[in-house]
Amino acid sequence: EKKFEKDSEKWKSQKFYKTEQYSEIEGDLQKEYLKTILNTVNVDESILDICCNQGRHLKFLHKKGYRNLVGFDIMKVAIENLKNSEEYLSGGIYAETNLAQNFIKNTSDLKYDYSITLGATIELMHPGFKIFEELRRILKKGFIFAIHENGHSYPRFYRYQIESNGFKII
Repeated sequence: EKKFEKDSEKWKSQKFYKTEQYSEIEGDLQKEYLKTILNTVNVDESILDICCNQGRHLKFLHKKGYRNLVGFDIMKVAIENLKNSEEYLSGGIYAETNLAQNFIKNTSDLKYDYSITLGATIELMHPGFKIFEELRRILKKGFIFAIHENGHSYPRFYRYQIESNGFKII
């Protein structure tokens, strides 16, 4: 756990990554990702956005009528931005500042219908954290995410990890 904390230090501030980089829905990948969520998750189902930054996807879903939305991120200023948004203030979104491993490990079994995340979030988690095993524990239905599975110098074998934890790749 100390290794998780140490590895996450650079994400707590905006020294390396500015929160405004993650404020808007941009590009075909994000649009396709959100379309997949809308086509998969019913408006009344619960969604956990892993490392949501300032909640651009949560805010988009909120505008589409979703109200059982939860997000967390280690970057405090990003969560503060989300909490000051019109969507958050109107209700239906819960957010907190937290390290992914801590948030997920402290989540009760089968708490959420779906989890979502886009980009490097899962790729950048410490390999010692068994993310897919934990997702299997906390999710009722599944998760939707996009990663670059061959983009790192150390192999993570995502397809194997996903399938060996009882998920189907669709």
